[in-house]
This record gives sequence, C-alpha cells and structure tokens, in this order.
Amino acid sequence: MASRIGGGEGEVFEVTQQDLELFTDNFSQNNHIAKAQYCELYHGRIPQGWKGFEARDVTVKVWVKAAEMSHKYRVEALYQDLLENFNYEIPFLKHHNSTTSDLPVLMAFCRVDEKEMLGVVYDLKSMNTLRNFVDKGEFKWLDRIQVAVRLARLLELLHGYQPRYLVRDLSAAHIMLDQDLNPVLFNFFMLTGGVIGEKKDDTPFQQNRTLFGSYGYIDSAYVMTGVWCEATDIFALGVILLELLFKLTVDHHIDEKTGAWIYLHLDAVNLYPLKKSRFSLKERKCSFADKSFEEEPEFNLRDGQKISKLARLCVDRDLRIRPSTKTLVRELQKVKFNKK
Repeated sequence: MASRIGGGEGEVFEVTQQDLELFTDNFSQNNHIAKAQYCELYHGRIPQGWKGFEARDVTVKVWVKAAEMSHKYRVEALYQDLLENFNYEIPFLKHHNSTTSDLPVLMAFCRVDEKEMLGVVYDLKSMNTLRNFVDKGEFKWLDRIQVAVRLARLLELLHGYQPRYLVRDLSAAHIMLDQDLNPVLFNFFMLTGGVIGEKKDDTPFQQNRTLFGSYGYIDSAYVMTGVWCEATDIFALGVILLELLFKLTVDHHIDEKTGAWIYLHLDAVNLYPLKKSRFSLKERKCSFADKSFEEEPEFNLRDGQKISKLARLCVDRDLRIRPSTKTLVRELQKVKFNKK
C-alpha cells in the first residue's frame, strides 16, 4: 500500500517494488532508457485510477544492485554509499519540487532494502538522456542553445544557495531530455551543500576511489588540488557545450591518426590556444560547431564562434579565466535569438 509524505500539492508517496513493476511493465527492455552512474532509467506510466491518479507518463529510476556493478570486493561499502545517497536525494527533491523545471518533480520513492530495491518516480515524460541525443540530426541548433541556457541557469541557481550546492558530477549522461527537449538533471550521487549539508567523501567505498566524477568531465584543477568549487561544475558544463557543438559525446571522440580515444576538452584547448589576457579572445575567429549546422536557417557562424569561445573558457586550466554562471547565462541568451 502506498503511503503519503506531506499533504496536498507536492506530496510524495512511498510505493512498493510491485508498484514500480506495474509502472514499467516489469522493467521491460522496451521501457529502458539508459544506464547511468549506479542507476537504470525507465519510461513508466501510472495507470488510470491508481491511488486516485489520472493516467500519466513518468520516469522511474532504480539504483542497481551493488553485486551487479563489478565492485564485488567492496560490495558492502557500495551498499552503504548507495543508501546514503538515496537518503540525500529524497529531501533534496522534496525541498526543490517547485523551484525549477530543470530538476525532476519527485512523486514517489521505494525502499524495500538497500540490497534489493531503491527507486524513485519522477513526474517526467522523458525522451532520452542528453548523452544519447548529442549526435542526433533532429537535435537542432536552437534546441542545443536552449539546453545550454537552461543548464547554465540551473548551475547559477544551485551555486546561488546559501550554503551553495555543488553538483560535482555534471555530465550529458546525467541529464534527461523531456518530450520538448528541455534538460532535467536526474543524478545527484555527488551533490553536496544546501539542505543536505556538506558531504564528506570518506565513506568506505569512496576511500577506495582515486578520482570522483565521470571520465571526460573531471576538472584537471580538481585532479591537482582535490578541491571542489563552482569552477569545477563550470568545467563540466564547458565539456557539455563542446559535445553540443562537436555533435560528439566525450567517449566517442577518436583521434583520426592514432584511433585512440582523446578528451574532448583537450582537443578544444589544442585547437583554440589562448593567451592569458582575456581581451585577446576578441581577436579569435574559431568555431567548434559541426559543419552540418550550416544547413540550418537559425544557425549563424558568429554564434558558433561565440559559444566556442565560451566553451573554451569554461575548460581552461586557469580558474580565473573561466566565466561565472551569470556570465554564461547572459552570453548564451544573446546568442539564442540571433538569426541569419
């Protein structure tokens, strides 16, 4: 039986594993969207009349069993970590259920046993993850700019709280696109600050890790210092901007000469060298925008150059050069409405 937390609009239900199976047709492969960090995502549908609900499409996220994650030598530590992060996500999303449409609205959660089933239900009619959509031709130029603007706004919002939030693991694989191609952040495994407090990365599982985050998005400044800050989130956003421009995911960027996988941000740094003076950037005429964008009437070459410059600044090793989220929002909004 489902029980309610809160009352009226914004209430959150506690549901059973059988409810999640009902919503997803027993977690059918046809409803499977993607696998992200320690979780699986499914299209779901609440049937007409369930607990008094109208029929509606939802997204179901379940944390996968630790034993299935090839961490068998430290499985108990990972169970503890998954449960801790599950317990962080519930109050975070309950607190921010109506703050922004770029965070999912939490409808329900399921906790059978941390070794059996941890899951949540989002009031979200999802299409696919941004990672799985980056190289799609139907994902047009202005759609990509809209995604970039909204992600920059989301970071500006999260960084603006007191105490601030840091995402620390922002990646295209952790962003869902809804049916209107609006981005929704759904992975909060490394989120820290705000209503959940400052996390200490000292759980038994985390102590065995050398780096935190998703490969291709890990800031070299963090690697050198071990310190997280707003600029490390901006670095990850810069990598996403590069993916949107290049029409490539970080794990599908291959060196044509050697066939080796290379970091997208390092390629951008090599293609677009900068002097230390911020003012020298105005002299550059470099664009990472894929040639296919030129076929779209909304695309403007100057826009491609401007966003390429922003992306390049975001991934610079010098934290002082990286733009603030406020600057990113302002500059991206200027580009959004430019036409040929």
